[in-house]
Amino acid sequence: MRNLMGIDLGSGGCKVTVLDPSGKVLARGYEEYETRYPHPGWAEQDPRDWETALGKTLAAIFRGSGFAPTDIGCLAIGAATHTVVLVDRKGRFLRPAILWTDRRTIREVEWLKENFEELIIAETYHAPNVNWTLPYLLWVRKHEPEVWRQAEKILMPKDYLRYRLTGKMATDFMDAHGTLLFNVPQKKWSSRICEATDLSPDLLPEVLPALGIAGEVTSEASARWGLAKGTPVLVGSTDQACEAFGSGAIRPGSGILKLATAGNVAVVTERAHPSPPRVYAYYHIVNGQWYTLSGTSSCAVAYRWLRDTLFSETGPAAYQEMDRLAESIPPGAGGLLFHPSLQGSLGNPYLRADFLGIMSSHRRGHFVRAVLEGVAFSLYDCLLREEALGVRAKEFRLIGGGAKSPLWRRILGDVFGREMRVPLESDASFGTALLAGVGIGLFKSLEEAVNQAVRIVDTLEPDLNHHKIYREIFACYEASEAALKEVYQRLHGLTTAASPPKTP
Repeated sequence: MRNLMGIDLGSGGCKVTVLDPSGKVLARGYEEYETRYPHPGWAEQDPRDWETALGKTLAAIFRGSGFAPTDIGCLAIGAATHTVVLVDRKGRFLRPAILWTDRRTIREVEWLKENFEELIIAETYHAPNVNWTLPYLLWVRKHEPEVWRQAEKILMPKDYLRYRLTGKMATDFMDAHGTLLFNVPQKKWSSRICEATDLSPDLLPEVLPALGIAGEVTSEASARWGLAKGTPVLVGSTDQACEAFGSGAIRPGSGILKLATAGNVAVVTERAHPSPPRVYAYYHIVNGQWYTLSGTSSCAVAYRWLRDTLFSETGPAAYQEMDRLAESIPPGAGGLLFHPSLQGSLGNPYLRADFLGIMSSHRRGHFVRAVLEGVAFSLYDCLLREEALGVRAKEFRLIGGGAKSPLWRRILGDVFGREMRVPLESDASFGTALLAGVGIGLFKSLEEAVNQAVRIVDTLEPDLNHHKIYREIFACYEASEAALKEVYQRLHGLTTAASPPKTP
């Protein structure tokens, strides 16, 4: 009956949450780390920054709480899928991790589409896209042959960190699914895709159930991070799977609206509803269920970008000031539109972000509101794509860091025209900690964990008059994005020619 720890390696920082045996939060911590953009369209992180951030977060938690490392009964790790870490035979990473928002692999994706698209869709339920692990591997093989020759295994962020804690290399079914190398119906690595792309299956880690114990904290890891030697470490899963579970979305018809670095709309379903390349089908933590998902690659990161660009303040105070400015602006932001494709879109890597309709009367508050509304429109577009497949959500639960903003919650409810529910706890580290409790038998089932620990603290009804206004603005949003697609593809070609990538 000891405490539970959940770790989330997010796209912007490391979050840690500690729960007591009843599922109540005892402590939490967060430490940001840097994403580097060494070339237009690229996005990389240094795994050492993950380790440093984890160390700082754990030190702060243990220093400021009333419990010791030996009071942690189990820990689990979650992280975004698709991001890839290449390690050598000694487990050392060979290059910076290529982040899932990276879009350097346009040519590799075109090659995969031309030659193997039908095979890949049949095996993985997904179409080739720049945000998947497989194209990143093909890029490294072509452009960094020395790195490729030394590569022994590929790991996703949570798997790399868990390896550093336990010495165990493995992944789970959900992260394996996100590589574009996994046979989804048979739940095993795809020998056909490996053969078609000339990738050795030996590169791929063992696949284990998310609720299994992968190993224990080693003496070396204990000395490095201050965790107790022998603490069980769960296999864990993706941030999306942990968030869906931690928000209580475990039954068909439950909807999840995520406002994190990326944003997505997911609905729990009884069967897969894939519609590549914009609507995805992923395994749910609950065995036999799925969630249908569509997303935007720039969500809260767009708000963070605006903060860093137009505001001198940092941290929560900056966002509160931004919300205050935007709240005084009526719906529609005075005719100012924002498309949030800072790193392309999940369906079109050439897209870019933009503000349209700027006038001399616009002030910072208009730009802030336009960003909040633009992301909401992008997510609403995701919902419409899913509904076209017959998927329906009975309820929506708002999760992610962006859900902390009361203004953004209202905007989303009005844009969607749906009821929004806000769980008390919504980030992946909470769901990951709950997962640890199920993994060691503290909770008898996923359902028991949700019933005991998940609480809804706010329910928002939409303003239908605002919804009508937003539907009309959304039509302008769609039309302008379509009109700019060719322009942005031409700009991509010009930018690439002017600044060729540097390779070893």
